[in-house]
Amino acid sequence: MRETFRAMLVLVVVLFFGAAEFCSGRNTSFNCIEGEREALLKFKLCFHDPSHMLSSWKGNDCCEWRGVGCDKNSGYVVSLQLQGSISYQPFWYIIGKQQPLLYLIDDVEEVVSSLLKLRYLEHLDLSNNNFNGSLIPPSFGLMKQLRYLNLSFVQFRGRIPSELGNLSRLRVLDLSPYYYGGLHVGDGIQWISHLSYLQQLDMSGVNLSHASSNLFQVLGMLPSLSWLSLSWCSLKNYQLPSRNHRLNFTLLGNIQHLALFANFFQGSIPIFIYNMTSLIFLGLSGNQLNGSIPDSIGQLSKLERIDLSSNQLGGSIPYSIGQLSKLESIALSANQLSGSIPDSIGQLSKLERIDLSHNQLSGSIPDSIGQLFKLESIDLYANLLSGSISNSIVQLSELEWINLCCNQLSGSIPDSIGQLSKLEMIDLSRNQLSGSIPYSIGQFSMLESIDLSGNQLGGSIPDSIGQLSQLKRIALSGNQLSGSIPNSIWQLSKLESIILSDNQFGIEFLEWLQLPKTIFVIDLSNVSISGPLPENIGHMMPMLAELHLANNLMNGSIPKSLCTLKYMRALDLSNNMLSGSIPNCWRNDQPFNFIDLSSNNLSGLFPSTMAQLSFLVILHLNNNSLHEGLNVALKNFTSLVVLDLGENKFSGSLTSIVKGEISNHSLKVLRLRKNLVSGYIPLELCSLSQLQILDLADNNLTGRIPPCFGKFPFMVNATKVIHDDSGYWDQTLLMEVVKGRYLEYTRRPLRLEISIDLSSNNLIGSIPEELIFLKDLHNLNLSWNHLSGKIPEKIGQMENLESLDFSKNALSGTIPNSISGLTKLSHLNLSYNNLSGPIPTGYQLQTLEDPTIYVGNPQLCGAPLLKKCPNNALPPTTTNFKDNNEGALKRMWFYIVVMLGFSTGFWGVVGTLILVKSWRYAYFRWVDDVQHWILVVLTLKVAQFKKMFNGNRDDQ
Repeated sequence: MRETFRAMLVLVVVLFFGAAEFCSGRNTSFNCIEGEREALLKFKLCFHDPSHMLSSWKGNDCCEWRGVGCDKNSGYVVSLQLQGSISYQPFWYIIGKQQPLLYLIDDVEEVVSSLLKLRYLEHLDLSNNNFNGSLIPPSFGLMKQLRYLNLSFVQFRGRIPSELGNLSRLRVLDLSPYYYGGLHVGDGIQWISHLSYLQQLDMSGVNLSHASSNLFQVLGMLPSLSWLSLSWCSLKNYQLPSRNHRLNFTLLGNIQHLALFANFFQGSIPIFIYNMTSLIFLGLSGNQLNGSIPDSIGQLSKLERIDLSSNQLGGSIPYSIGQLSKLESIALSANQLSGSIPDSIGQLSKLERIDLSHNQLSGSIPDSIGQLFKLESIDLYANLLSGSISNSIVQLSELEWINLCCNQLSGSIPDSIGQLSKLEMIDLSRNQLSGSIPYSIGQFSMLESIDLSGNQLGGSIPDSIGQLSQLKRIALSGNQLSGSIPNSIWQLSKLESIILSDNQFGIEFLEWLQLPKTIFVIDLSNVSISGPLPENIGHMMPMLAELHLANNLMNGSIPKSLCTLKYMRALDLSNNMLSGSIPNCWRNDQPFNFIDLSSNNLSGLFPSTMAQLSFLVILHLNNNSLHEGLNVALKNFTSLVVLDLGENKFSGSLTSIVKGEISNHSLKVLRLRKNLVSGYIPLELCSLSQLQILDLADNNLTGRIPPCFGKFPFMVNATKVIHDDSGYWDQTLLMEVVKGRYLEYTRRPLRLEISIDLSSNNLIGSIPEELIFLKDLHNLNLSWNHLSGKIPEKIGQMENLESLDFSKNALSGTIPNSISGLTKLSHLNLSYNNLSGPIPTGYQLQTLEDPTIYVGNPQLCGAPLLKKCPNNALPPTTTNFKDNNEGALKRMWFYIVVMLGFSTGFWGVVGTLILVKSWRYAYFRWVDDVQHWILVVLTLKVAQFKKMFNGNRDDQ
């Protein structure tokens, strides 16, 4: 009995584990097929595998290998999922961001050959790997059992083989290339129509510009197609179905996902789209569509996501937008939409994201927006919205992201805004908001970024801001905040960026130095900070990348520990009272691109180690007391765009600056005004092809002005020079003497300024005639030198000059008549020279009526001077030489056109009669008939006259 019981127990155990093994999903009696295991090992040998993705490919059971899927009943390999890094971003976002896991090192035909031995393979995903620019093998078309094929971002190139049309069982096909245009189809697209079971097709980035105009007709032959992405395909309007095109309505009825981003579509939104009533996603951003969004958009009742951003759409947002009751996301940014946001937007009860930024929308934010209870993100950046921030916004309890920057919103921030407990980012900057920062702001328990800068907010920062434990970025600059800053703000442990500049605080160093070591950006400019910088600041904040403390009351020296900051890219300590020398400890591994130490009391030598800052773009050391030689070789500062060493005591010559190869240098601004620089102007200076502002005024330079100054490319033609607009201009400020007074240039005005100032030196010789080629020069100042000779006769060719100063020299001769052709000239000074003769009149000179322009030239006569010219020396009424040339050109073309017209008319008649015999006979018959008719008429008239004459004589 005991043995029977034991036997039954063993049987139960065996059956239990057998059932468990069966339920685990695979019959153990079917292992990996040996032939397929060998094929997979051959496949493995075709690749370099630095990520060890295929490291598990060993042993006998290939069904256990990573990425291999087998049929649970037969053991055959049915799936290979060997994709590299996966990204869910759109095609144009992930270019260059993949991390391939496999790198092809063999012939791609060998890869396909091994895959063909997997006779039951249905699912193949090789996406995001590196096939090294190979062509897609036509033999892929032999894998007829495939239902899923993903070859996206594998660096294939060339033409897509039409043999892929043999994969008639495919449900999903993704051929998006690694780089735009890497794949193309030529004019052969018909093969797609053979994929009758295809449900998803993604060819984003494939060049379809030469595909035939029946592209969508071919796609319309796919009855199961529901997901279509043809973004970045260089498609044009003629490839779209026209209004009269009989497109297969199966396509229109079944398509749920349509992505046509970044093509070359123009005109209005394609009309066939409004018949695609099954659409769930519509993406047309990045085209050149214009016109308005029609009311018929409301017919797409199943739409959940729509993206029409980055086009040229105008008009207002249609009221019918409220009919899209299933809409979850709407993006209409970067268009030219105007009018107000329709109240109907409040009917979109499922809306989660709305982006209407970069338009021209006006009016107030509608109260109905408070009905969007599922809204998570709202972006109305850069519009013309006005009015106050509606209290209805605080009802959006799911809101995580709100950007209302750069509008004309006024009033106060609602006190109840703290109810938005899920808010992670809020940007209300650059509006006209007033009042105080509400205390309830401390209730944003999840807030990571807050920007209220550029408003008119007053009062103090509320203590509750210290409760924002997740805060990483705070920007309150450019307001009217005052009082003390709460101590708790310095103790926010996750803070990375603090921007409180241009307010009315009074801060002591001991306060803000309590900031966490993770701090990345500090901007406390113009907030009345006093005291010295601590020597160990670099050790206290090792992650610091930007430090802006300009326009304060700081004293002491610049700490050497700043040289230890390995992430530092911007340092601004300008307009303080710092003294001592600049540390000479800079290292080449520091990513500095902006340094401004101007307007302090710094002394000593130029720090030679600064030449190791290879990424430095802007360097301001002006208005200090730095001295001795110019140890600044531009060849070492390979990225420098602005070099401002003005208002110091540098001596020596300019030769050290231009020593070495500098012909391709990026320097745009060279400013050495008011130093002790002497010697000649080196010819090598002319090699600076990007130079746009040259200020060597108020030095001891001697010799002549190099004629090659007339060849500065940017000054000759600014539009033809490729120049860097990397954004660093927005961080720089420059003082220039223009139109006789100091002007402060910042941001965009500085980008546009083109100037040469060599005034207050000891230059001799004549003004080089070559300077007239600087047609885009705005300011030329050669005053207070010892220049002689005449003013260049063709100076009128410098057509963009706005300010011209040749005063306090020894120039002689007459003022050239062409000077009146400078139609943009608003400042002119020729005083205290030896000029003679009549002052030219006409055009722009008539607006410059100040006689001090010409004072100190006793031989000049004519208006605006009181001295009149003798009759034999009347001032000529000058005309613009350019207008003269244009007038002569017009007369020449008039005569040419008249002669051409006469010749055309004459030979059109005579030539025809000569060449066409029938016309010639007909013409002469006509002439004979006319001659005969005239003769008959004359005969009758003569007879009638005689009769009348004889009758009158008989009566007498």
